[in-house]
Amino acid sequence: MVNNTHNSNLRVAHSAAAIGAGILGFGFGAFWGSGLKSYALWIIIVGAVIHVAGMVIVQYTNRSKENTPMAKALWISAWICLVALIGLIVYVSVK
Repeated sequence: MVNNTHNSNLRVAHSAAAIGAGILGFGFGAFWGSGLKSYALWIIIVGAVIHVAGMVIVQYTNRSKENTPMAKALWISAWICLVALIGLIVYVSVK
């Protein structure tokens, strides 16, 4: 039962990360588009929060595999993604 719950939680985390990334991408599209530009920053922030929450859950639930080179590469890529995301949000908010 615990394993099914863990797998279910992991699937929800992956879905949250994907949905958040989709909303985030939509927000950036709205920013550079014309019709929804006034809502773009809020859409970006909502997408970023959902995406980061999902990615954090995924990263922390996979800590048992932390010693593999692939896990380390994914952990590094997650941090690079977070830094890039923060940079884009700062760019959008000051523009």
